[in-house]
Amino acid sequence: MSAKTMTRQNAKATSPTITWTQHPITVLLIDDQPIIGEAVSRMLVDEEDIIFHYCQDPLDGVRQATEISPTVILQDLVMPDVDGLLLLRFFRANAATRDIPMIVLSVKEEAKLKAEAFAAGANDYLVKLPDPIELLARIRYHSQAYISRLQRDEAYQALQESELRLRGVLENMPVMLTAFDVEGNIIVWNRECERVTGYSAEEIIGNPQAKHLFSDRASGSGRSSELSAPSTSPIVEPLPSVNTLRDAIIEEVNKARNHGRAREWQITCKDGTIKTVAWSNISSRFPIASWAGWGIGIDITERKQAELAQEQEYQQLRQFIKNAPIAMAMFDTEMRFLAYSNQWLTDHNLVSQSLLGCSYYDIFPDIKADWKEIHQQGLQGKFISRTEDKWERADGSVLYFRWAVQPWYVNPLNSTEDGEAIGGLIIVADRVDELIKTREAALEASQAKSQFLANMSHEIRTPMHGVLGMAGLMLHTELTPKQQEYTETIRISAKHLLGIINDILDFSKLEAGEMHLETLDFDLYECLQDVVNLFKPQAEDQGLILKLHCEENLPRFVRGDPSRLRQILLNLVSNAIKFTPSGSISLKAKLDGKTNRKTQVYFQVTDTGIGIPPSAQAKLFQSFSQVDPSTSRQYGGTGLGLAICEQLVSIMQGKIGVTSEVNQGSTFWFTLQFQPANGRRKTTGESPEAIEWDSLEKTGDRSMSPGKKDLKILVVEDHLINQTVILSQLESLGYQADCVANGLEALKCLEAQNYDIVLMDCQMPLMDGYTATQELRRREGNQNRTVVIALTAHAMKADREKCLASGMDDYLSKPVDEEDLARIVQRWAQKIPLSPVSHSLGATDSELAESGALVPVNSIYSSTVHGNGSGINSPDLTLPIDRDRLEKISRGKISVKRQLLQMFLETASQDLQPLERAIASQDYSQVKHFAHRLKGSAANMGVPILSDRAKELEEMACQQSLEGSTELLDSFRELLDAVDVFIETELT
Repeated sequence: MSAKTMTRQNAKATSPTITWTQHPITVLLIDDQPIIGEAVSRMLVDEEDIIFHYCQDPLDGVRQATEISPTVILQDLVMPDVDGLLLLRFFRANAATRDIPMIVLSVKEEAKLKAEAFAAGANDYLVKLPDPIELLARIRYHSQAYISRLQRDEAYQALQESELRLRGVLENMPVMLTAFDVEGNIIVWNRECERVTGYSAEEIIGNPQAKHLFSDRASGSGRSSELSAPSTSPIVEPLPSVNTLRDAIIEEVNKARNHGRAREWQITCKDGTIKTVAWSNISSRFPIASWAGWGIGIDITERKQAELAQEQEYQQLRQFIKNAPIAMAMFDTEMRFLAYSNQWLTDHNLVSQSLLGCSYYDIFPDIKADWKEIHQQGLQGKFISRTEDKWERADGSVLYFRWAVQPWYVNPLNSTEDGEAIGGLIIVADRVDELIKTREAALEASQAKSQFLANMSHEIRTPMHGVLGMAGLMLHTELTPKQQEYTETIRISAKHLLGIINDILDFSKLEAGEMHLETLDFDLYECLQDVVNLFKPQAEDQGLILKLHCEENLPRFVRGDPSRLRQILLNLVSNAIKFTPSGSISLKAKLDGKTNRKTQVYFQVTDTGIGIPPSAQAKLFQSFSQVDPSTSRQYGGTGLGLAICEQLVSIMQGKIGVTSEVNQGSTFWFTLQFQPANGRRKTTGESPEAIEWDSLEKTGDRSMSPGKKDLKILVVEDHLINQTVILSQLESLGYQADCVANGLEALKCLEAQNYDIVLMDCQMPLMDGYTATQELRRREGNQNRTVVIALTAHAMKADREKCLASGMDDYLSKPVDEEDLARIVQRWAQKIPLSPVSHSLGATDSELAESGALVPVNSIYSSTVHGNGSGINSPDLTLPIDRDRLEKISRGKISVKRQLLQMFLETASQDLQPLERAIASQDYSQVKHFAHRLKGSAANMGVPILSDRAKELEEMACQQSLEGSTELLDSFRELLDAVDVFIETELT
């Protein structure tokens, strides 16, 4: 401690426990004698709640007193160079120390000196050195008195500030607030009151006349009405004797009847308008001095107007619903009737009943359960509808409805985020019993029509098949020129008649929506070239030039329906040749747009024919319509061709159109969308011209391909003429075939020997083709599956589905065109693995061995797992090769296929030896290594069964259990042998 100053802080820092500021006792001693300072410090050393400061220099003492704000100052009265009394007066004159208690310390005890000290501003007088107890008592007394004054002033200041804040809050509250004194004068009038009424606070507060503002005499409209209180709030009886808002407030306060009740009042504003206020009075819950009563209110004028408008809308809506020409009803969220139409009562047999307020489910206790669920979904905001629904009533009656359910919305007082809440449901239900009956009748008529068309197709196509077939065969015989001419006329007329029949059937299928598209990968260039090749002889006979042009960016392979594309092109090119006496016809195709999933192609057929007048172009694509009726006599035709084209293009998601000038020619165009082909893609260097040359050669080449002489075909046909035609067509194509007349004879032949392909008529005596095929499949079981191709005069989609469902593999429609027959036989011949010797279904393996017959060497093994075994030794006659995978990795090249499979065979065979050693030595890691390697290579090369077996062995190695691994290894060898056989038999 220095000689000049001394400070000691004994008070402990504690957290305040009251709301006002804590002031510790702080003592400042100003004395020129350090010994006095040391003595006083020792007197106070044990007082922990007292902070002691000592200052020897009086001027420094003034500075410290200003800085530390002590609660008491001890001052020596006699000090060198400073008059103690003058220093006292200075402290009392200084604003910072004016109120701090001053205790004078002096060695003199003269009465006159004491008087002068008290006159200068001292609060107490002690003679040096005072008794410690007395000094401590004086210090505490004066400090606590001073601290009490400080806290009182601070509390008062805080109260003043709080009151100011409260007044600010009340003044700026978003609700009306007024207060009255005991005499009824308004003493509070906040800004919301000013805004609502137009009267300012200056006009109201202190104005004795303002207390009559809300009286009946002032406004003539001081009416009150009781609001409907919620069920959770107590309801207070109205006060009929109270006429004014002011009196109501005072009376309720005096009677302590404030229970949070809200009342509606109409008040007259300064501008003369009348507004409605919802008012709540407040008394005992928030008592304020000098306020006899006060309350708060909300301007609900707009809400009342909205409620009135809503009520008017509701009444109008009820009238609208009541007189609606359909069955509709309005419900609340509890599914109680709010409104309903007269038609609703009629449709539900509730005429003369009142449903308002009744529950929908009480009125209809047998309502469907899923309807109740739909109602709940509607109350969640969903719109749900059904075009047809069946309701089976409890009384056994059946009703059909077309209905819609949707929520209706309200603007609640406590609005949601979007300002609306669901108020309930509106249900519109239309009885459609008559429509259902009409539809059923129409379906029956359509079914009868379809059956008639099917029968007509069969009855007409069967003799047409004989006419066309025999005419074709006759043309291959030696005929005189006259006979040649007659026979050709018969063939042309029959084909024309068949074309008309086909058009009528196609149009009927399109009209009935029964035309279904196929989705196949096909060669677009080949399809176009086939069309040109077909019409090239006819064009040359008429002296016309027929051209095909495909742009370079046109994709060669696409995925779609080649048959329907060919049908459209044939129709358009046929029309072009028909109406072009001289000149040329061109068929063009180009890429019109492409994405990852779709390829759009633009087709165009242009001729230099007679043209079409603009007035007739609009009806070109109408059914049974022609440009000029006289053209049907000159050129022939039914007027259905272009209508069929237009509908086919439409269901294939394309567009079709025409541009034409009379005597200048016509251009028919259409666009179609295709998918990218899954397999092949257009290869570089292939041009349409090259494809055209190949196609022409292919069309003219009817020689027997390798393997045809080994193909065994059985024709099952009961009609003698049809037998002759089909057998002659097969012979012309280079095939030899056997023939029987019904299904029973076919099964006997198939039991005696194997056939690769069976051409099966569907309708035959004794046993039809469907039954025969089903019996054949039953007998075959898991053995070789004989290819069965249906022959039928029926041309409807249901007939094709019936054929496939009975177990047949493909479908040919009569009359059978020789090119179609060649194409379908060749396609299936490529899929049939030919063996040197076949064995019959009834022969056993021992009989075959005795006869020298060989079991086919290209059998593979099923990958199905039976029990705990690996599924080996279950032969299946499908090759173990994933042809699509092999086709993809080899890009269709046989040499690449052979090379890849031979490399795989060599590598896999080499791995089998170390794999066998690893299994024998229980080396799990090596078994896993070689199995994993074989699994990947087999999957990559398109041998999925071998890959699955290798995966099974790999999993066994991971589990360190090789039970059955030897059998798996044997199956690996057998599968590799099957791959070797495949290479030698199919890739040679």
